[in-house]
Amino acid sequence: METLEALLGALIDISVPAFAIASMLSMGLRTPLRAFRAQLRDRRTVLSVLGANFVVVPAVGTLLIWLLADLLPQQTGEGFVIALCAAGAPFVLQLGAMARIPYGETAGPMAVLLLGSIAFMPLVVPFLLRDVEVHGWSVAQLLLGTMLSPMIAGIVIAAVWPTRADVLARTSGSVAAVSAVLMFLSGFGANSGFVLELLLSPVMLVAAGLVALAFAAGRIAGDLAGHSLTVPDGPAILTSQRNIAAALLVARTGAEDGNGSIVVAILLLSAVGFVMLVPYALGSGYLRRRRAGERASLGVLLGVVGPKDD
Repeated sequence: METLEALLGALIDISVPAFAIASMLSMGLRTPLRAFRAQLRDRRTVLSVLGANFVVVPAVGTLLIWLLADLLPQQTGEGFVIALCAAGAPFVLQLGAMARIPYGETAGPMAVLLLGSIAFMPLVVPFLLRDVEVHGWSVAQLLLGTMLSPMIAGIVIAAVWPTRADVLARTSGSVAAVSAVLMFLSGFGANSGFVLELLLSPVMLVAAGLVALAFAAGRIAGDLAGHSLTVPDGPAILTSQRNIAAALLVARTGAEDGNGSIVVAILLLSAVGFVMLVPYALGSGYLRRRRAGERASLGVLLGVVGPKDD
């Protein structure tokens, strides 16, 4: 049993950075510089999305976690706080495709949020955590090396070798998908007893409430956004799915005591968000395609068939 737990622990040590690097590389390969430029010109949208992700969600969510601390076992609340501070999840691109949101309306804001997370988390996370100590400079170094650098590399590769960018993006995306599966299996498997405890506790309701809070904040941001966003619930999806890669990387820099429970909390919040957002994205995408008179095959609904600017 100890050998299995050690193996699962080693697996998550490998799968977390592999997922972060591969997903960021894939995102960079698929997100041209013009997406950044177009998004940054719309200051109203940038400010509304940044406000939802780095002011409303971390502040209100952390306050709720502190108020409900008695319902959260061990250091689950600390994991939730870290996740609430991490924005710009690459999986938003797939959710956006499912919901029939124009590619630029998810890629541009997501890239801006990713850069915001790299600057925001080292400064804010150490002050919000009560029982776990993380060092801002260590967090910054880790995020710069495993998230920003691969994203920049992907953008450069796509600009220099545009004909190979799609193949490389698909390959790195596949690596990221496999790493994500291994990450969840190893994270939950190494802490199976604790996971069962959480599934039978009010923690699940708290996680669902935090996802709903993020969705509401993003939806309001969509209503306040500028001309570059034509689908108002795009920021809601963008805000609800937190950046699990950044959150896990930050969690791994903390103290070892209780580290497993923090990792489980981050994975759990991400899983709850996934379960809540995928049906919403599929349903809203189906309705939009039906109103537009488009044929909605399974591949189209899942966002794996069709052009990026659908």
